Amino acid sequence: MDLARNVEGFFHDEVGRAFRDEGLSPGTMVEHYIVQLLASYAAHRIEETPLALRMLAANEAPLPERRRQLRDIGDTSLYLSGFWSEHLAGGPVDVDYYIGMGGSAYGELARGGSGWTGDPFSDVFSELAANFVRFVGALALVSRRMAVPASNQDVVRLYRLWRETKSQSAAARLAALGVVIGRGGERPQ
Repeated sequence: MDLARNVEGFFHDEVGRAFRDEGLSPGTMVEHYIVQLLASYAAHRIEETPLALRMLAANEAPLPERRRQLRDIGDTSLYLSGFWSEHLAGGPVDVDYYIGMGGSAYGELARGGSGWTGDPFSDVFSELAANFVRFVGALALVSRRMAVPASNQDVVRLYRLWRETKSQSAAARLAALGVVIGRGGERPQ
């Protein structure tokens, strides 16, 4: 069994579905980039140095290293603000911090600079910067779909979310848990 291929395949399906559900139609390269990003973070730890310090270091680094650091800042920001957005609430920094840092890093990469013109990913970075918040929303959707309720209270919260929003995602997750929503959608059976 090739675990890396299975992880990429899983994320490819989930990312494509989330993009459709969120009304996003990015290019193939952007979709591939995000799938690779998620597969990578599934296997590696996130660097613990605060993003602001990493951005400062990137601004002072030589061009090839600066590009690598900016890409890492953008990727980390997208992953954290999208995939872990619900866990950032109440922390020392909120999701807006990560959105600002990631959008800035990808924007800088998209604009290029002397020394890295002709980057094959400049269009990808441009689209990620321009639609960062929408991509965060799509990754949050992937994260919510993957979350397995830990308790009965989590299932009740999910049902309340569905009842309040009529979210198709919440309905699908309830169905996957065996909760059948009755006619008129008012009571689970």
